Amino acid sequence: MNNKPISGLEAIKKAVKDSRVEVVTYVPGYPVTEVADKLCAEISVNEKVAMEIALGASATGNRSIVIVKQVGMNVLADPLLISVAHTIGSGLVVLVGDDLGPIGSQAEMDSRFYGYIFEIPVLDPGDPAWLYHSIIEAFELSENLRTPVIVRITSRLLNSNCQMKIEERVLEDPKIKFDPSIWNFTARGRNQKHHYEVFPKAETTSETSSLNYVRINGKAGIIASGFPATFINDLEVSELRVGYVHPLPWKLIHSFIDTHEMILIAEEPGPFIESQLRMSPKVRGRLTGHLPFGPLERLDLEKALDGLKVKFQAGVFENVTERGYRSICEDCPFAVLYKALDKLNVPVAGDAGCVIKATRAPYAAVDVVYGLGSSIAVASGFKKKGVAVIGDFALAHTGIPGIVNAVWKKRDVLVIVLQNGVAATTGGQVAPDLAKLLKNIVPTICMQLPADQQDIDGMLRIEMAKPATTAILLKARCDKSQTSRIGSEE
Repeated sequence: MNNKPISGLEAIKKAVKDSRVEVVTYVPGYPVTEVADKLCAEISVNEKVAMEIALGASATGNRSIVIVKQVGMNVLADPLLISVAHTIGSGLVVLVGDDLGPIGSQAEMDSRFYGYIFEIPVLDPGDPAWLYHSIIEAFELSENLRTPVIVRITSRLLNSNCQMKIEERVLEDPKIKFDPSIWNFTARGRNQKHHYEVFPKAETTSETSSLNYVRINGKAGIIASGFPATFINDLEVSELRVGYVHPLPWKLIHSFIDTHEMILIAEEPGPFIESQLRMSPKVRGRLTGHLPFGPLERLDLEKALDGLKVKFQAGVFENVTERGYRSICEDCPFAVLYKALDKLNVPVAGDAGCVIKATRAPYAAVDVVYGLGSSIAVASGFKKKGVAVIGDFALAHTGIPGIVNAVWKKRDVLVIVLQNGVAATTGGQVAPDLAKLLKNIVPTICMQLPADQQDIDGMLRIEMAKPATTAILLKARCDKSQTSRIGSEE
């Protein structure tokens, strides 16, 4: 037993080591790239593939963990859903990083809802010690239930430090393999088994888990999960910190509510717990207007406690100037493309990453961006022929189906692939070279940058005049990609 300061990143590394995890897969993005680096994780082209690799590892007896950012949950949702009733082998944990703010994402998202939708456990730790024990418990529970378990993290949790009481909890090597007896049931039967036999075990664990903490002090109370739980240590109120946000420890919560006159829900970014408790007139939070949406600060809780009958007033919405918006780098090798696109007067679909910066001055060359790998399919839906600008990692991620569909359905689209060989905005991870594959799918012109502006302008005019789907592959290298650690989607 030993006491020492430990960060969230270090807590994850120790927990994964002590859990005897064999396979770690990930897709880069803020705020999980540093976690993946710390664990020497194996990059996958997208989150669905990362999840499927982990499922294969689990089925053959190896503990596995999948590391993704919030929007990556949308991509891996299909195999995750199926695995719940299908069952797994050895423990499988999905470690998801929610980007609160958001800082490096196009949208703020609350990944906890996936546990509710798929009926699997979600743990939401608030400090590094809590995080360490949550990951250990998640693997134990995963093997007990034979389902994946979600552990939610945030950037503030990763960068926080605490005095951690380290109690060695090294798990034994399970070598639990997939049990084919599940195929004795129909799909309906497998779901019935999960509802009536498996998930009730998770509910019992949630009630009895040592990850829960209760302190009684006065007539007002706070129910907290995640990082906001660290704000209430010395507030003059009672507190209930729940280790499981799904399933919630209902008996513990009911008892806590019954013994207090007013309850404030401290969670982020949305009203996940509060929405399940709003029938109680004692409960206050975002839905009652007492707390702001998004990340919470201690001052938000103090103000809410000082006047629980006074509603929070929303201020001015954050704009790009306040955030310190940066446009495309001055020395960006692809700047000539953005200048050319601005002259075309056609709709342009971009992709998450650096391209999104070209939606604003001084370029304003890109009109819409709906996520990583989306631009080709989005441009296929334009009323008139337009342009899809996509990076090489985004093409591998989920862009290939879009270009296949465009060719299949004979869409008029000009696809421009920015080939710099890396996932530039998330730290410079190597991207697969799909040049040969692209040429086999669609007529493709290749150009090495730098190039004269007139050459780029002329090439775009020629390609836009051609019918059906064609592609331009622009090759260059981003010098700053190796130092960029935060996604630049916004």
